[in-house]
Amino acid sequence: MGILSNIFGRDPEAEKQEAFAQIEQQFVDGQINSAKASWLTDRGNRYGIHHRFDLAIKDFVAALQFEPNRPSTLVSLGGAYNHKGNYKEGIVILENAKNFLGSIKADYLRQITEYNLYYELGNAYFFINDKERAIHYLNLSLGAMERIKISNAAGRINKEEWEKLQKMFAPMLENTKWLLARIR
Repeated sequence: MGILSNIFGRDPEAEKQEAFAQIEQQFVDGQINSAKASWLTDRGNRYGIHHRFDLAIKDFVAALQFEPNRPSTLVSLGGAYNHKGNYKEGIVILENAKNFLGSIKADYLRQITEYNLYYELGNAYFFINDKERAIHYLNLSLGAMERIKISNAAGRINKEEWEKLQKMFAPMLENTKWLLARIR
């Protein structure tokens, strides 16, 4: 990587083309679109963590071109719109994502997606002043978290993954409790 790349970062389009070339070599035809959607969703989530929501949204939209009903991508896209203050747009996408949760086969992965979905919906409804729906979805998010804890206790989540999940979800859980206390 050159000195300018170290300062400004890699060109997102070049990075994507390089990743897609590797994906096309590693996967068979039926898996390529899913792998590309996964890669774009992962990169979009990394952009989101760094508050680069416009780039995140661009990647999520591109991922949905490969897999239009991918629940995790829909939840991430809705969340990115929420973080930009576009709550109504986020809600439309998040409400749609509920229709595709059943496509996630692994219980704990579905539970994690449910938690994120309900958390984002609760926040969005809170900020558009629909307190009843905010309470409903924030409580659903807490229920999803309880199911994740049960999955962990049953040994369905490895120790390393559980530690990452706890670190990621801790601020969200605190925010959920804070929002619920503010509403009541």
